[in-house]
Amino acid sequence: MVYCWTIILISDILATWRHYVGFILFIGIGFLFFRNINIATIVTGIFLLLGTFNALAMTPEINTSWFAIGPIETPSIQLLSLGLFFIYFVLNLDPLIYIYLDYKEANQK
Repeated sequence: MVYCWTIILISDILATWRHYVGFILFIGIGFLFFRNINIATIVTGIFLLLGTFNALAMTPEINTSWFAIGPIETPSIQLLSLGLFFIYFVLNLDPLIYIYLDYKEANQK
């Protein structure tokens, strides 16, 4: 995000609503990391999914791609956000499982 906004501020690239949404949510995630790490972990995954499906932007230029098999096409996605989401998921698989198990255990009481 720092790179994104630095480029937007020093170049002729204009920020879109996706950039503003991404910046606001990123600031919110930063506050959550100091409040509750479990919620911040889940919200980070949601943040990356929103970036993947073009609801927000994390790069100065918005590059979208889509895949097609015959007449069936996927929605447009941002490949950088998709890659970051896969890395996030692999690195946080155990904590996400523990968060889910703690949630299930709390609901059983």
